[in-house]
Amino acid sequence: MTTGATETLNETTETQASHATRGARKARTNVADGNEAQRFFLAKPGSSGSVPELGKELPGEPQAMGESFKTGLNYFVVSEWRGVADFSGKKPRLGREAARGAPKAG
Repeated sequence: MTTGATETLNETTETQASHATRGARKARTNVADGNEAQRFFLAKPGSSGSVPELGKELPGEPQAMGESFKTGLNYFVVSEWRGVADFSGKKPRLGREAARGAPKAG
């Protein structure tokens, strides 16, 4: 009987240890290098939902949430990025930077 209790204790300890070593997620930010990294769109009215169809663009998430509530439409958050490479070290490193394009009226 002590073997079963020891195994359960070890399983519990291992589970807790695996959760502790995962690390905390970083909060995502809306601004990268002073440029807007996210854009907000309402879904097109009558769209099927199987393929995202972007409708009206809104200036921020609070406005998108409000319009979504008023109209009953979903809203989308779009992030636009560009792949970049850093060749300064021995091994090239791939990364990303926010695209600097101005939001287009939708």
